[in-house]
Amino acid sequence: MHEETLAVLSFSFLPALALLLPLVGAAGAAVGGERRPRLRNWSAVLSTGFTLVVVASLLARVTGKGPVYFELGFLRLGERFSCGLEVDAVGAFFALFASILWFAASLHAFRYMDHEHKRTRFFIFMLLTESATLGVFMVQDFFSLYLFFEAMGFLAYLLVIHSETPRARAAAAKYMGMTVIGGLSLIGGVFLYLGYAGTTSFRPLMESAWLTGPFKVAAVVMLVAGFGVKAGMVPLHVWLPDAHPAAPSPASALLSGVMIKAGAYGILRTLLSFLQSPVAHGAEGQAAAGHGGEAAVHAAGGLAADVRMLGFAVIWIGVTTMFLGMLLALVQRDIKRTLAYSSVSQMGYILFGVGCLGYLGAEGAMGMGGSLYHIINHAFFKGCFFLAAGSVLFCAHELDMFKLGGLWRRMPLTTLFWCIAALGIMGIPLGNGFVSKTLLHHAILESHHLAEGARLATAGWVKAAETMFIITSGGTIGYITKMTYYTFFRRPDPEHASHLEHVREAPAWMLAGTGLLAAGVLFNGLFPGLLLRRLVGPAAGTVPGLEALYVEHLAHTTIFLWSNIKEIFVPLAIGLSVFVLGAWPDLFRVRRRGPDLFQLRLPRWLGVDFWYLAAARGSLRLLFWGKRNYAPVKENVVALCRRGAAAAVHAVREVVYPSLTTRPASWVSRQALLLYGNARRELLPRIREYQGDIAVGALVIAVSLTLFLIMRLM
Repeated sequence: MHEETLAVLSFSFLPALALLLPLVGAAGAAVGGERRPRLRNWSAVLSTGFTLVVVASLLARVTGKGPVYFELGFLRLGERFSCGLEVDAVGAFFALFASILWFAASLHAFRYMDHEHKRTRFFIFMLLTESATLGVFMVQDFFSLYLFFEAMGFLAYLLVIHSETPRARAAAAKYMGMTVIGGLSLIGGVFLYLGYAGTTSFRPLMESAWLTGPFKVAAVVMLVAGFGVKAGMVPLHVWLPDAHPAAPSPASALLSGVMIKAGAYGILRTLLSFLQSPVAHGAEGQAAAGHGGEAAVHAAGGLAADVRMLGFAVIWIGVTTMFLGMLLALVQRDIKRTLAYSSVSQMGYILFGVGCLGYLGAEGAMGMGGSLYHIINHAFFKGCFFLAAGSVLFCAHELDMFKLGGLWRRMPLTTLFWCIAALGIMGIPLGNGFVSKTLLHHAILESHHLAEGARLATAGWVKAAETMFIITSGGTIGYITKMTYYTFFRRPDPEHASHLEHVREAPAWMLAGTGLLAAGVLFNGLFPGLLLRRLVGPAAGTVPGLEALYVEHLAHTTIFLWSNIKEIFVPLAIGLSVFVLGAWPDLFRVRRRGPDLFQLRLPRWLGVDFWYLAAARGSLRLLFWGKRNYAPVKENVVALCRRGAAAAVHAVREVVYPSLTTRPASWVSRQALLLYGNARRELLPRIREYQGDIAVGALVIAVSLTLFLIMRLM
């Protein structure tokens, strides 16, 4: 960390304390173990609770007095770099919702984990993952972010594989493979960023090629892809629908509510590195300085166009992610798998807002605000969904929504909390999703207005993105209504009703965690002005590239206007129509005729997994492509090598050996064959044992690249 940067920051122990408390809790959980489960469980609850208090205090200090830092001297690399903690308002915002969700998940896990095995391991790694995740939000350079980001990914592997069933092992293997691939892409992007920005800080150097050169495209692609793996961005989302159902419900809530937001945070930081452009800020002041000023103006104009195109690309990545996630959620049976695809879709909304921020540039406060508001909203309602689904599994031992029904009578509080979360994600007024989706809709309208005013070629595509936003919102209402109806309100089928007779309400600890998040859904929906003025607005205001006028407009946006409320009618009509079209036989108690929309099985070739496997097989076939062409060359080379080897052996046997010893040549041949046989018997099993460890090899490459980067920073 540079001395001039430290001069404008204030020192604080709070960031280090926030990372230390989960580690203390993990140590307490290890001491408690299986023999003292209450000590273990209370260690998790108390450490996450105190962490929440510390992070809330940290956010209050950052928003009131500016960024804070804590120097980690033992991680200094030479004179150029030190991996210290530095927290601004954006990072503290992300850390706050992560701490809230971790506390709620620990409350829920207090009783939920009673029927699981290896509970101590779960609590230890849940707390270690919290420390790593908070570290992602408490640094101000890409290399430190990469270190915490990879630690978070590898520690969460134990949460995914926790049950150790074949399904969990397969999901964990896919998760780890995607984590390693994403890590390689990310470290490559950090390498390129360092080379072109002249630093690993989120703020590139003024004289660097990062802001003006053409080389940044490859770095941006690698950074976005590396972060996009964790963010569940299409087509890098393939691990997420398998990992969420396989993990215990408290872990699923954390994977969906927090960890995928860490990916979105990385993408946001990548885009903000362009908005904090010293070239753009100084261009007007240098305009009168002749040729140099003119060059700066052109550079700033080119940079603005590049950022706009980057924002446009992120908008359509978000649109694709939200739409495909919605379609796949619509045809699922398993509740947690439906919620997993819903998380993919909701990440599309967040990326949508980030894209609007880039497209609007300095005027993009509304996109920034909509994305931040939806991030914390998604943490609340999706975390509430997963914890409620865990309660259903705990009490009814079933997650197939078509084998459930009528649970509102037996689990009234769980049903109430679920319905509150449903109103939030559907964007119904007084739910938290209504606020963030209103802000996101305003952001895309402002983007379209800018495109039309500047006569940009992308204006029509931006309007199409708005249309897809509305259609996806309608589809979201459709699959959430379907899941709510079949799980809680439909009369259960006779063949499935018997196993539901014993169902009772979830234990108080589980209800406490779920209810805490449901209260967050209501609070964010009922008091949007308070959050916009006190939390979202100040966080957006700390971004140097955003104009203060637009930040002020965001902070004082009025949400509950008729012009905003009427926008929900079209998505509501689409969603209810989709629901009735799929559920009409159950609604009207008639026999179904024709295909079942809600249990439609899409062709395998429409899945991303299919194309990943096809690409892998194609790459293997490529190794043998052209065999007919090079086969004669290979045969000639082999024949030549054999003749050369025979000549060498003949020379040794007939000329060299007789001149050096009196032993017969047959004795030498027997000894050579004996050594060869022994070597073959000893070495081949070991080679076969390790030849399939491709993932480990990739991990070694990632570690090697990390070490090279460390040496570069030194």
